[in-house]
Amino acid sequence: MTLDTYTARRTGGRTLLRRAAVALTGAGAALGLAMAPASAAAGGWEPVPDPDSINWVDAVLPAADGTVFARGGYYPQGDPGSGEFSTYWQRDGASWKKIPTPKNQALDTSGDDLWTATSAKDLWVVGGMAATPTIVNHWNGTAWQDRSPADKTVDFQAVKAVAPNDVWAVGETQWRSDRPTQQGVIGHWNGTAWKITKLPQATNGRTSLGALQVLSANDVWAAGETCTGQDAKTCRGYVTHYDGTAWKEVALPQGTKEVNELTASPSGQVWAAAGTTVLRRTGGTWDTSASVNLPSVYGVTELTWVKGTLYAGLGQNQPSKQTGVLRWTGSAWESVTSPFTAQSSYETIAAVTSLTGGPDGSLWATGTTHAFFSTGQFASRLPAGATR
Repeated sequence: MTLDTYTARRTGGRTLLRRAAVALTGAGAALGLAMAPASAAAGGWEPVPDPDSINWVDAVLPAADGTVFARGGYYPQGDPGSGEFSTYWQRDGASWKKIPTPKNQALDTSGDDLWTATSAKDLWVVGGMAATPTIVNHWNGTAWQDRSPADKTVDFQAVKAVAPNDVWAVGETQWRSDRPTQQGVIGHWNGTAWKITKLPQATNGRTSLGALQVLSANDVWAAGETCTGQDAKTCRGYVTHYDGTAWKEVALPQGTKEVNELTASPSGQVWAAAGTTVLRRTGGTWDTSASVNLPSVYGVTELTWVKGTLYAGLGQNQPSKQTGVLRWTGSAWESVTSPFTAQSSYETIAAVTSLTGGPDGSLWATGTTHAFFSTGQFASRLPAGATR
């Protein structure tokens, strides 16, 4: 199975960095290669156990009220090519409590930016497959509610909840042979309905948004890529900003590729990742001095702030000696102890696919591993105050 097959609905490429390692995992299963069990974490990291024998933990989502959600993935037909279903769990002491499955469950809800939560009673999940309408489900702590947009051309690829009545989502319009032009899409849920904004787009071009950062109602950022030319193959990174009145493109340094991550510091400074290029907004311009230049690293897959410290998850070519997680000191990146302990010198992290921080200062990491012809997953937690 190719990466393009697995990421069919990710036509904008938003999750290519993360999906590359997952696709290797799927290919290994399809070819009958060994699937390695999750290993214990290193240093101060604690392994996060799988919720049951069927599901693996592919992402962890801490909410502001201290609630921790986990997403488990499984292939309903045992074949990654058939699509992936997700199951959802809530931390209950030292174990996981399963949340009932939505009746209108969608395939491919496994991208890290396809869910968001503010509390135990406010979990949002987005999903869908190529050429199918986006499905948006909301968990209110008791039951799932269908909050899908009325516009069935919308394909959301990232979502961010501020409150139950204040949710933002970005993506693109779906491609069809009779509608080849794809517009970037921004949606806002006000508690009653989605307001959809579609960005202007040249004929037969494409703008895909897959990164989102909400600082306030008058300060919202979205990013991805925009493509023009024959078959929309001439692409560049794209960032747009909302000031409470209108969306306006923010120019990037020439040569910037697709922007796959957006985050903001506690002071409101915006950071972005485009492959190994890390950009930070300073004085109205982009500074690229924080870019990652390490052997075997092909991209920054995650950027997250925890108690005033910025952490980055990495995607790595094999073999790699990197730990998979970096910390920004204020002037340079330094390695953090690895969230995965290899069983041999040949086993390494392929990609950190999810990196999130809890309000208590804990750090949660999930990802994929690689060793010759075997692949696997890991999920780990670094408690607040643990050695990093």
